[in-house]
Amino acid sequence: MLLGSQASPEFVIYDHVHLAVLHAVIPRLRRVPYVVFLHGVEVWQPLFGRRREALLGATLLIANSATTVDLTRLANPWLPSVQVTWLGVPVRTQPIDPGTLPAVGLIVGRMSRPERYKGHDAVMGAWPLIRSAVPGTRLNIVGTGHDEGRLRRRVEREGLEGIRFFGRLSDIERDNAYRSARLLFYPSTQEGFGLAGVEAAAYGVPVLGLAGTVMEEVFPNGEGAVLAKDLSGESIAETAIPVLTNDGLASKLGRLGRRRVESAFLEEHFAARFRHALGPLLQVDSGSNYSEERTYPSTVLGESSAQRRVSADEKG
Repeated sequence: MLLGSQASPEFVIYDHVHLAVLHAVIPRLRRVPYVVFLHGVEVWQPLFGRRREALLGATLLIANSATTVDLTRLANPWLPSVQVTWLGVPVRTQPIDPGTLPAVGLIVGRMSRPERYKGHDAVMGAWPLIRSAVPGTRLNIVGTGHDEGRLRRRVEREGLEGIRFFGRLSDIERDNAYRSARLLFYPSTQEGFGLAGVEAAAYGVPVLGLAGTVMEEVFPNGEGAVLAKDLSGESIAETAIPVLTNDGLASKLGRLGRRRVESAFLEEHFAARFRHALGPLLQVDSGSNYSEERTYPSTVLGESSAQRRVSADEKG
C-alpha cells in the first residue's frame, strides 16, 4: 500500500530508524502499529528525540543480528526487546572448490569516506607481506565510490603490485568474481550482518573477517571463516597466507562456509524468520504453517537490504 492511498494500512514496516520518525508526524498513521528494522551503525550511537521515541513507540523491533542488538543496547540501554532476523541469500547451484584455484583475493564493497571501516586500507597495508609470502597473489577490488580515487593513488604511490580495481559490476559479473576468488577479504569493523561474506560463502569462498565483529556470530567456530585478531598488516597477513597457500585448508573452509549458509542463511530461512517475527501483526500462530497466514495491507518505507540484490558498489 502506498502512502498516497486514502486507506490506512494495517501496519507499517520502516526499514530505517530515520524513516520511522515519520510515523508520529503523519496524522493517519499515529494509531497504526509499526515495525522498525535495525541494521547497524545507524543505531550504534546514542539516539535522542524523535529517533528514540520512534523505537520506544514501535510495536516490534527487528534486527539483522544479535551483534546489532548488543551494540545498539550498549549505546542505548533503554532499548526495548528486539527480534533477531538473520538475512538470507539465494541458493547457489555451482559452488567452487577454492583449494583448486590460484591465490586470488577479493574485496567487494563500497569505497566511501564515511565507510572506511570496510577494510580496504587494512588489506592494502598487509599486501606487501602477503605478496612476499605468496608471490603472484592477486587482489581484485569490486565496487566504487568517492573514496576510490584515494585508494587507487595509494596503490600507485606504494607500488602495490597485483591489485586491480574492477569498478561496478553487473550481478553476473560480480558472481563470477566470487567464483574466481580463493579468499574474500572482509575485515570490516562495523558490519551489522555482513551480507557480502554470506554471499561469498554461498559459493564456497572462505572469508577473512575480524575478531570481535558480527563475523563471529555468522561464522562461529571457524565455519567458513578465518578471523584476524586486529587490523594490523601483520595480523591480516598471517591470517590470509595459510588460506592462500594450503589447498586442503581452503577447500575445508569453503565446504564449511557453504554448509553454514545452506543451513541458516538462505532467502527461505530469512522469509520464515521474518514471518515468525511478524506473527503477532499477521495473526499467525508461531507454530503454524507459514503458508496459512492472513494477508493484510501494509506499508513498507525504505528498501530492505535483506531483500534486494545489492550491486557491488552499494554493499553495507
